[in-house]
Amino acid sequence: MNKLFPIIFLCLVFVKPLLSQDNKEVIKDLTQKFSHFEYSDVIEEASQLIKDKDQFTKLELIEIYRMKGIAHFSMLDEDQARLSFIEILKIDTSYALSPSNTSPKIISFFDKVKNEYLISVEGKQDKITVVKHDTVYVPVTVRDTLAAHRLRQALLPSLFVPGTGHLVLGSNLKSWTLTTLSIASIATGIFYIIDTNKKEKEYLQETDLNEVSGKYNKYNFSYRMRNLAIISYVTLWLYCQFDILFFSDEKSLRLSSYLPDIRVSPFNGFSLNYQIKF
Repeated sequence: MNKLFPIIFLCLVFVKPLLSQDNKEVIKDLTQKFSHFEYSDVIEEASQLIKDKDQFTKLELIEIYRMKGIAHFSMLDEDQARLSFIEILKIDTSYALSPSNTSPKIISFFDKVKNEYLISVEGKQDKITVVKHDTVYVPVTVRDTLAAHRLRQALLPSLFVPGTGHLVLGSNLKSWTLTTLSIASIATGIFYIIDTNKKEKEYLQETDLNEVSGKYNKYNFSYRMRNLAIISYVTLWLYCQFDILFFSDEKSLRLSSYLPDIRVSPFNGFSLNYQIKF
C-alpha cells in the first residue's frame, strides 16, 4: 500500500497542470466567441462550464460569469444577467467591471446589482466613488452592442425618409415633425416635377404670342417650386443623418459604434476586433 503513494502523488503532480491547461483553452475559446459577439454560444457554453465549478479557480469562474452576464444583458435578458453578476459577487464582493472593455450601460447595471446584493447580504451599500491615483488613463472607445443595433435600425429608414430614423429611436414631437416635413417635401417634389414637365411642354408648344408669357410664368413657378422641394428634402436628409450620428440622446449611438473593439482579458491580453456587416 505504501508503494502506491508515490504513484498517486506523481499522478496528481502531472495531471493537475494538464487540467489547468485545458481550462485555459476552454476559457480562451469562450473569450474568442465573446469578442465576436456570439452571445448565444457564449451563454450555452458558459452554462455547461459552470456545472462543474470545482475545476476552475476563482478568477476563472469570475471571468466565465462576467462574459455570461454581459451576453445575457446584450440579449435583453436582465434577469439572467443579474444572476450571473450575483455569482461573481458571491466570489468577490469587491469586484468591479473594467470601463476599458465594458459598456457604461452594463457597468451601471452591474453597480446597481452590486449595491442591492451588498444591502441584502451585508446590510450596507457599497458606495461607488472615484479615487484619484497616480495613473495615466487612456480613453478607449467601447462598442455598445445594443446601441449599435439601434443605430443600424435608425439609419436605414432615415436614408430614404428623413425623420423616420428618429421615430425608431423614440416617438416625440421632433421625430414626428421631421418625418412630416420630409413626407411633405417628397410629395411636393414629385408633384412639381410632373407639373414642371407638363408646363414646359405647354410653354414650348404655345404659338399664340399673347399666351406665351402666361405659359412661361406658370412653367417658371413650377420650376422654382420643384427646386425648392428638392432643396428642402436634401437639407432635411443631411440634417437627420447628422443629428442621429452626433446629437442623438443615445450617447453611445455615435460613430464609435463603427470603430474597432478593444478588449482586455486576463487570459488573452489585449485584442482588437473589427466587424464589417453586409
